[in-house]
Amino acid sequence: MSSQKPRVLVVTGDGINCENETAQAFRLAKFSVEIQHLNDLILRRMSLDDLSREYAVLALPGGFSFGDDLTSGKVLALKILHLLRWDLVAYAGRGGLVLGVCNGFQALIRMGMFGKDVSITHNAQGKFINSWVKVTPSGSRCTWLKGLGTLDLPIRHGEGRIIIAAGRRSETLDKMDRLGVTCLKYEGDPNGSEERLAGLCDPSGRIFGLMPHPEAFVRWTSHPDWTTQSARASAPGQGLAIFENAYQEAMKSR
Repeated sequence: MSSQKPRVLVVTGDGINCENETAQAFRLAKFSVEIQHLNDLILRRMSLDDLSREYAVLALPGGFSFGDDLTSGKVLALKILHLLRWDLVAYAGRGGLVLGVCNGFQALIRMGMFGKDVSITHNAQGKFINSWVKVTPSGSRCTWLKGLGTLDLPIRHGEGRIIIAAGRRSETLDKMDRLGVTCLKYEGDPNGSEERLAGLCDPSGRIFGLMPHPEAFVRWTSHPDWTTQSARASAPGQGLAIFENAYQEAMKSR
């Protein structure tokens, strides 16, 4: 077994603004991390084989990629699908892990990672939301969420409402539950998402996307109530456990 740390590729690009937070969260979980611009990856013609050989994890961070023109995450998804030609299901099948946070999650949805009948649109309130929420894992499929209970995490989005094709809603939700795709739910209803969905994973459990930002709560002092429990000032934030789960899985896959 190699003594080198498993490597993470954090993709940045026009409008993406959470790449440094995301990279730091992975580093705290003991990964080796590289941040690369999407355009550089395209110019390099980085293939799926290259991705699989060089990186244990692909991370698509939050932000407003390409200004959310053509709806949120759409341009980023098109560039990954048609310019890089990455098949993320095949990447996961080779042992890779994929994380999409907020805008990165929106891109994964646009790429069809969670089924053709799943989409995402503007919050039910019709405005941007910046607040803290409680989310709870559902099922046991998702590698990233194994062993975790309810988490406090921040959300900051205007287009976070997960919707299901109306004509196939019941059938699609049943299938998603059966396959373990519906893996993370809000305790409340911050944006009007179907079934209070906050995150989804693919049937392998290795491709995970969520609207809340786990990378923004890797230190307890990031929580708005941290001063009420100042003795925990040096403690990790609850979001770090998601990245630590990925590290444990990446080490097993080596």
